[in-house]
Amino acid sequence: MDKSIWRKSYGSSFPRFTCPRCNRGTLSKKKDSFSQVEPKHITLELDDSGETGEASYGRFHGFLVCSMSLCGDIVAVAGDYREFYHMQYDDNSGEPVEYTDRNYEPFLMRPAPPMISMPRILNEESRKHLQKAFELFWEDWASCANRLRIVTEYLLDQLTIPRIGPKGKRKNAHLDLADRIELLKVARPGHDKLLNALRVVGNLGSHDGEVDFHVLLDCFEFLEEAMVELLERRREKMDARADILIQSKGRPKP
Repeated sequence: MDKSIWRKSYGSSFPRFTCPRCNRGTLSKKKDSFSQVEPKHITLELDDSGETGEASYGRFHGFLVCSMSLCGDIVAVAGDYREFYHMQYDDNSGEPVEYTDRNYEPFLMRPAPPMISMPRILNEESRKHLQKAFELFWEDWASCANRLRIVTEYLLDQLTIPRIGPKGKRKNAHLDLADRIELLKVARPGHDKLLNALRVVGNLGSHDGEVDFHVLLDCFEFLEEAMVELLERRREKMDARADILIQSKGRPKP
């Protein structure tokens, strides 16, 4: 996961997000598709404060298009914008030139670009909720964190960690996510910290309705790492290869 491209706001351009449809192409602004509108009350406020011609605030919408010619999917983007205008003199011509500092703060991207990679064998329920989390990232961080918690539940389903089992004096109790992560510690040791972090932040989103932006990015990173390790067993496979080299004292197989 490249955290640097996921931000609260952007300048005049957007990063080359991965296309949500083909996962091969990258997205760029569709020519002449972005427009912005300043509400009347903002126009009056700027006029009253003497800032008319110096700044503008309002709403924007536009489209990002996939670079792959056989895909060409379109992503709708909308949100708030802010603009500030500055006059500077051009050293060559000596004439004043107006510069615009523009800032886009999206609250919608649909279909949303994927923020992390998904293993090919990831189950359909996890995929569905993870794709929804990508959309919620732009709308509601608390709801997004809770959706990542749901993905964790379905990931444990794929790993055959039961939802019903013994708990206390009950033989067939409903196991909450904390219980299931404890079972995972026995079946697949070493992955519980990442999943517990997703559980805790997801609970915070449900109960408090607020989640920190950077904490949410951490959760996406944790989930990506957990999915790769638990489903693709990358580290285990590399450890097995390392064992072979150690046993052969660094010599290749004959």
